[in-house]
Amino acid sequence: MFLSRPLFFLALFALLGELILTPEIPFSYRFLFLFFLLFLSLFLFRKKKNRLFFCSLLCLTLFMLNFYFVNHRYGAERESIGYILPLQAVLRGKVMYVEEQEKKWKLLLSSCIVDTALEKKNFSLKNEEKYQKRNDLHFQKLILYLPKESTGEGSIPLPLPGQICSVKGHFLELSPATNEGEFSLPSYYKGEGISGVFQAKTIELVRGESSPFAKELFTLKQSLGNRIDALFPEETAGFLKSLFLGERSGITLSEKSLYQSAGISHILAISGLHLSLLGGFFYRLLRKIKLSSLLSSLITSFFLFSYFLFTGSSHSAFRALFMLFLRFAAIQLGKGKDLLSQLSFALLFLLWLNPLSLYSIGMQCSFFTLFVFFLLEERPGKAVRKKKEKALSKICKKHALGFSKHPSLLLKFPAYLSKLIPCLLSTLPHRLQGSFLFYLALLPLFSLTQFSFPLYAPLLNLLLLPLLPFFFLLGAVSIFLSYLPEQDYLLLRLLGTSSRFLLNLLFQIFHLFMEKSLALPFSQILLGKMQALSVIFYFLVLYLLFFFPKAKSLSLLLSLGFLFSLPLYLPNPPKELEIAALDVGQGDGFVLRKGALVFTIDNGSTSKNLFPEQIFFPYCKAKRIQHIDYALLTHCDRDHISGIQALLEKNPSISLSHLILPASALQDHRYDLLKRLAYNHGADVSYWQKGDELVFSEQGICLSTKENALAENSAMAKKGWSDAKGHQLHIRCFYPNDASYMEEANAHSIGCLLEYGHFRMLFTGDMPKESEEALLENCRETEASPIVDVLKLAHHGSKTSSCPSFLSETRAKFALFSYGKKNRYGHPHKSTVENCKKYRLFPLETAKLGEILIKTNGEQFEITAPQA
Repeated sequence: MFLSRPLFFLALFALLGELILTPEIPFSYRFLFLFFLLFLSLFLFRKKKNRLFFCSLLCLTLFMLNFYFVNHRYGAERESIGYILPLQAVLRGKVMYVEEQEKKWKLLLSSCIVDTALEKKNFSLKNEEKYQKRNDLHFQKLILYLPKESTGEGSIPLPLPGQICSVKGHFLELSPATNEGEFSLPSYYKGEGISGVFQAKTIELVRGESSPFAKELFTLKQSLGNRIDALFPEETAGFLKSLFLGERSGITLSEKSLYQSAGISHILAISGLHLSLLGGFFYRLLRKIKLSSLLSSLITSFFLFSYFLFTGSSHSAFRALFMLFLRFAAIQLGKGKDLLSQLSFALLFLLWLNPLSLYSIGMQCSFFTLFVFFLLEERPGKAVRKKKEKALSKICKKHALGFSKHPSLLLKFPAYLSKLIPCLLSTLPHRLQGSFLFYLALLPLFSLTQFSFPLYAPLLNLLLLPLLPFFFLLGAVSIFLSYLPEQDYLLLRLLGTSSRFLLNLLFQIFHLFMEKSLALPFSQILLGKMQALSVIFYFLVLYLLFFFPKAKSLSLLLSLGFLFSLPLYLPNPPKELEIAALDVGQGDGFVLRKGALVFTIDNGSTSKNLFPEQIFFPYCKAKRIQHIDYALLTHCDRDHISGIQALLEKNPSISLSHLILPASALQDHRYDLLKRLAYNHGADVSYWQKGDELVFSEQGICLSTKENALAENSAMAKKGWSDAKGHQLHIRCFYPNDASYMEEANAHSIGCLLEYGHFRMLFTGDMPKESEEALLENCRETEASPIVDVLKLAHHGSKTSSCPSFLSETRAKFALFSYGKKNRYGHPHKSTVENCKKYRLFPLETAKLGEILIKTNGEQFEITAPQA
C-alpha cells in the first residue's frame, strides 16, 4: 500500500530516528522503535527497493544528527538559564511576534544574547574572553513579558516585528509537570523551540527599523482586534479574535473548558482547518472571476502565507499551509493529488526546520489525525468505495448543469432525487464505517491529551463545522461595514446591524449545542491516561483487524466485540493500596486508592491559585476517578480544602459520597460553606474525634465505624471478607479529643492512623506540638502503637510541629514533607530537617520530587516519584 509512496518511508524513518534519540522516552520504548526501524529496513531490502532503502537510511542519519545537535543546544540553553535564574540580566534580541494580553505584552524574540553582568569588564584579552563566556549567552528563541505601563504614551513605543530591543529584567522559572495529568509548560515551550521566559522591567530600542510588511500586519491586527471588541459582546469578541486573529487571551477558562469538554477545542486555534477553508474559498473565488490557475494559486499562496504570519505560525497551520502549496504545485504540474505524500513531505520539512516540534502536542495531533484519515482511505474495499463516490459525484455534477440550463427545477428535481437517493444510500455504510473507525483510532489520542472522550463530538463537529464559513463571512462583512460611513446610508446601517445580529445568533447556537451535548447522558466517557505499551498494543490490534490489506471485511459482531474490549486497554484501579502525595505547592493533598475505593485527605493549595483546575481535577481524570467515596479534611485552612471545595462547587463530573470534618466543625462557622456545599452536592457529612474509624474490606467495602465495629467485623468475617488472602484497610482517628471549639484551626487538625496489613502511615494535618503530644497520649490510652513506616510531617515541616519526642515515639522510616518551592513561610524549618536526620527519617519532599507514590500489599511497600 505504501511502497509506491517513497516520501512516506522517508518521513517514517526520520520520525523513528528522532524518537529513538528522544531522552524523555523510556529506554524500553526506544528499543521498540529501533526494532520497528530494523523491521522496516529488512522489509525494504527483501522487496528489493534498494534505492528507497539507501535513501531512507541517508534520511535517517541526517535527521538523527540534526535532532541530536538541536536538542543538545537546547539543553545547554536551558542549563544556562538554570545558572542565571536568580540574577538580573540584560537581554537583546530581534522581535518576531507580538501578542497583546490583559496586563502585558507577550513578545517572541530570536537571536538573543543575555548579559548577566556578574563582574566588571576587564579589557585584557584573557579576562575579556572569560567575561564573554560567562555573560554573553546565546539563545535561539525566548518569550518576553513586557508590562503595558512600560510602553505607550510618555515612554518608549512598543517594539514591532523586525526591530531589535534591549531589555533589563530576569528569567522566570518554568515549573515542569510534577503530577500525573498535569500540563507541562516546559515541554510545550520545547515543542516551540523556546528556551525560556524573560520578565522585563525596562526596555529600549537598539535598532528601530522594522519590516514595512511586518509593521503593517501588526498594525492591521491591532486595528482588527480593537474593532471586534467595539462591535461585539465580550464572549463573542473573544471567540472571533481567536477565530480570525489567533488571540486566545480574550477567552475565559470556563469557555476554554466548555469547548474542550465538547470536543471542538480545535475551533479556537488557527489550525489547518481554518487555512484549508480560507485557502479553498479564496482560490475558488479567484477562479470564478476568470483568473488563471497559476495566478490564482500565487495570489492565494501569498494571502495564506501572510495570514500564517499574521496569526502566530502554529505547527498545524504550517502543515496545512505547506500541503496547500504542494497541492497548488501539483495542479500546475498536472500531477495527481496524493495527500499522504503531501503530508509526509510536510512532516519531513517541519522536522528538518525544527526537530523539537516533535514535542508539540499540536503538531502530534495534527499529523496523527490526518494520517489516520488517509489510512482509512487505503483500507480494504477502496476500489468499491471510489467507484460509488465517483458515481455520486457524477450525478451531482450532471444535474447541477441541468439545473443551470433549465430554470424549472420542479420538473428536474424528482428525476434528480430518484438517482441521488439510491446512490447516497449505497455509500452510507462505507461513510458510517469510516467515521466509526476514525474515532476509534483517535481514542488513544483523546486518552493521552484529554483523558476522556466526548461521545457526541462527532455529531457536534458535523453540525457546527459547516457554520464556520458563515462566521468568517459575517465577521468579515461586519468589520468591513464598520469602516464605512454607515450613518449616511440607511441600507449600510441595516446590513451591518443584521450581520452582527446573525453572528451573535450563530454564537448562541454554538453555545447551545455544546451545553446541550454535555447535558446528555454519557456525554463524557472517562478513559484515563493509557500506558504507552497499551497504546502500542491497541494500534497493533486495530490495524490487524480493520486495516490490514489481506484482512476480510469484519462482521458487525466482531466490530462490537472489539469495542467492548476497550476497557482492557484503559488504566484499571490498583488491586493493592496506593497512596499518592500530590505536589500541590504550598499545601497538602493525598489520594488513597484500593480497588474501587477512593479516599482523599485534604487537597488544597495557596501557592497555586488554579490548583483544582490544573492539578487535582486532571489527576482524577488521568486515573479514571469519577467518584470519591470519602474526603477527609483535617481542618479549614485554604491550603488543605481548596480542591475539595472547588469539586463541590463546580465539578459535577466527580461525585463525592462522604465528607469528613473535625468534630469542632459542628459548631464552627468557618466550616459553614463546606457543609452547605456538601448538602447541595448530596454528600453526607460526619465529624471525627478520637475513637472514630473506618474499616474497608479487601473489596474496598466499608465494614464499620466505631459504633458497630465489633458486630459488623464478626459478620464480615463469616462472609469471608477478612480471610488470609488479603488485608483490611483501617483509618483511625486519634485527635481531636472532642468537639470543643478551638480558635486556632491548626490545633483541631485531625490526626489519623492508616493501617494496611503491616504497613502504617500517620497523617497529621497542621497539628502543633501540643496536639502531637495529645495524639500520642490517646495512642497510649487505647494501647495502639504509634510506630509507623511513613510519617506525614505536620504543618509542612514547620518548627511549631514535629517535636523530638513525637519523632522518637513514631519511629518512622520516612518523613513526608508537603510544601511549595521558595514559600514565604520558610517551610521546612531547618530545625525540623535536622531533627529528622537525628532520628534517621529519610526525607520525601514534594517540592523536590513532585508527586510521591507509595504502593503496598500490606507486607512490603515501595516509594516512587513518577514525575521526578
